[in-house]
Amino acid sequence: MKPAVKSAVESALVALLAAGCCLWFLISAANLEDPPAARMAFLGIGLGCSIVAHWTFMGVVLKRSGRGLFPWMLAIVLMGPVGTAALLALLASEDNQQTAA
Repeated sequence: MKPAVKSAVESALVALLAAGCCLWFLISAANLEDPPAARMAFLGIGLGCSIVAHWTFMGVVLKRSGRGLFPWMLAIVLMGPVGTAALLALLASEDNQQTAA
């Protein structure tokens, strides 16, 4: 994998990890009897921002790898992490084929 693509993939995965952490803490805080409104608001904002960052970095991955932006971004947005995993698996298998040849 090209270093520019690899860097964007790593950034996208870090943003997805941040989204997962925000979601985890949001669900945990929602289970409290009287959840703090400020915490819930900040976790919701953090979740939204990290998801948008993930989508942005995945768009950069698509541009740098030369793939079609619209169909893949549609798959990533609609299918969530499954679309991301499918694209990353495709990129990894393509990289393995190039090194084997």
